Amino acid sequence: MLSWATPAEGAILGRRAAKTPRGGGCHTGPSPADGFAMNSFQRLLPLAAAALLGPFATTPAAAQSQATAEDPSASWRPRAEADVRQGAPFVIRVVVALCDNALIDCGSELAGRPSSLRHNLYWGAIFGAQRFLERKRSQFTLLAVEQPGSGILERRIYERTAPGKLWGLSPEKKVRQVVVLDAVDGKAIDHAVDSFYHAATAGDAVVIPGGTTKRKVHVVGYVGHNRLMDGRRLPVASRASSHATPSFVLACESDAYFSPGLKRAGSEPVVMTRALMAPEGYVLAAVLRGLGDGKPRAEIRKGAVQAYANWQKLSYGAASWIFAKH
Repeated sequence: MLSWATPAEGAILGRRAAKTPRGGGCHTGPSPADGFAMNSFQRLLPLAAAALLGPFATTPAAAQSQATAEDPSASWRPRAEADVRQGAPFVIRVVVALCDNALIDCGSELAGRPSSLRHNLYWGAIFGAQRFLERKRSQFTLLAVEQPGSGILERRIYERTAPGKLWGLSPEKKVRQVVVLDAVDGKAIDHAVDSFYHAATAGDAVVIPGGTTKRKVHVVGYVGHNRLMDGRRLPVASRASSHATPSFVLACESDAYFSPGLKRAGSEPVVMTRALMAPEGYVLAAVLRGLGDGKPRAEIRKGAVQAYANWQKLSYGAASWIFAKH
């Protein structure tokens, strides 16, 4: 990996510099689960366990067995399935908060410029979301580049053709998957978190190139620094919303910080993390493919774990410790 890749990825399991990582969106801060600040020892416990038990942890074969046992009509999918069966595209919106050296160590001055689309660690860098989705053989085709405003520096819209089998369609029919990728200035990370939370809990809709009608967003994702680790809090919902959509968060320890609030508001987490991690494009691409294929949560998680293991040069068992199970 490049020298400016996030230090968090190297610190995981001691594969790189042996120091507490700051990069990749990981800070020691108050834990929403217990109300006190976790020290470095407490934070590194899951990583140490992964290093020691990784070889004995879940294998790909075991994960496949678990995924097969799960109900194919996993609870994240029914609302989207009804639209897909009527011929509507399956739409995912992902909010990417660009890395900001003022908040975390992004690995280099260039990679941490919060408004730099071309070089930012989480966007245009070699393992950034935009760069990775546009590499050869990514399965995603770029449809449009837009500047919608409202804090979004750039919106890129992609299309992919997904198999229809798990969506209950006949073998010859395919699903049109559309991914809306929004780059938010790193200095506006609070806006990025708010935008993600609102879309996940109140619903969202976007106009797809070639049309004029807004299409329902079926899944919402967030990629970047876990701002909640700095002390920011999600709104407390009084009850679950009937407009909430499934969600995923690729950021350090996202399960502990994001899942409780999302669930309370009616948004079901599909992929979350429970340790320090690098929220890079290969993981996002794996999650997007799994969602587009209509896979159950266990299989989507398996794809994320496998991608992380491959690109981080970890064992499957060690990578599995990083992603939460629901």
